[in-house]
Amino acid sequence: MFTTFDRYLLKRYFHVFVIGFIATYGLYVVFDGFTNIDGFQSGTEEGSSTSLLWIMLEYYFYQSSIFFDMVSPILTVLAGVVVFALMVRHGELNPVLSAGIPTYRLAIPLALATIIVNCVICLNQEVIIPAIADKVQAERGDMGSSAQFVEPVYDFSTRIMINGQELFLTEQKMKNAEFVLSKPMVHDFVTVKSETAIYQNQTETSPGGWLLQQASPSYQELEIAEFAREIILPGPEPNEVFIVTDVGCDQLCNRNFSSLISTADLIARINNPSFSDLSIRKQKLDLHARLTRPIMNLIAVLISIPFVLRKESRSLILNIAICACVMGGLFGISQCFHYMGATKLITPDQAAWFPVITNGTLAAWFTNRVQT
Repeated sequence: MFTTFDRYLLKRYFHVFVIGFIATYGLYVVFDGFTNIDGFQSGTEEGSSTSLLWIMLEYYFYQSSIFFDMVSPILTVLAGVVVFALMVRHGELNPVLSAGIPTYRLAIPLALATIIVNCVICLNQEVIIPAIADKVQAERGDMGSSAQFVEPVYDFSTRIMINGQELFLTEQKMKNAEFVLSKPMVHDFVTVKSETAIYQNQTETSPGGWLLQQASPSYQELEIAEFAREIILPGPEPNEVFIVTDVGCDQLCNRNFSSLISTADLIARINNPSFSDLSIRKQKLDLHARLTRPIMNLIAVLISIPFVLRKESRSLILNIAICACVMGGLFGISQCFHYMGATKLITPDQAAWFPVITNGTLAAWFTNRVQT
């Protein structure tokens, strides 16, 4: 059962967390806004200050979700450290210990607060960010446009090279698209070009793929192998070609940047045979990192307790400095495992879960250092 003091610690924790986020995001907005002011001014109407402020407000409103996803793990640990440091600074710890309450009993409300923050992080990652992915990637001066540069992709399942000039995420279309058909699908390498290609998602009655409008050459001019007629189909109009592929719009731009998609979409990418082994390995690392992040955040908060509330402490500032060094070392261990996973020295699941095992063991080992 939660006591008044537990609620007091929860209130202080969330106060520090919210103030920390506002302060850090405010610094980011000021620095980024002044650095890229020309980009915002390009989208204003006749240099209006009101229009400029509105464009900046809209842009940074969407960017706040990405920024929250990046800094929330750091703020989670920082808020816990500040709460315990303030307890020592204000002399609130000794009366609690004198009453026979163990030190780690104070960790219960902070653990609950960490779990709540992790739930908000997951909600932001799984629901909010995927819904505004096109807005997040929009240009600073033109929030209404979702145009992106196309990253060429080779579909390993159909052996088709997909390229284009510009991609529009909201409209699910690509300008100046080029689809290179390789042997033995056709007698020789053939490039099918289209001014506008629209991606159509898979339904119960039709497969997913790209509809090439004003295709050149036309479907009738293509000498297609018999097995390829299941992949390259005629479109509804005589000058249209439909190419079946699982490579959609989100995979043609920032395909190795998986933080803008949900976990379900990330798993779908991993199971997609269109990608290379290197790309799939990167996606697996990201998937396991998502699963371990809430646990790592909680372990980091628990590890900070023995160093901030260190037994026979001489200085609170020294305790915080030692805690920061330990956290830096644990972060280095996590990055080392991640590097080994990326270079195929260990498997992606080992790269993500070994830091959890290591840090969890250290959290238990350091418990004898806490002030009691």
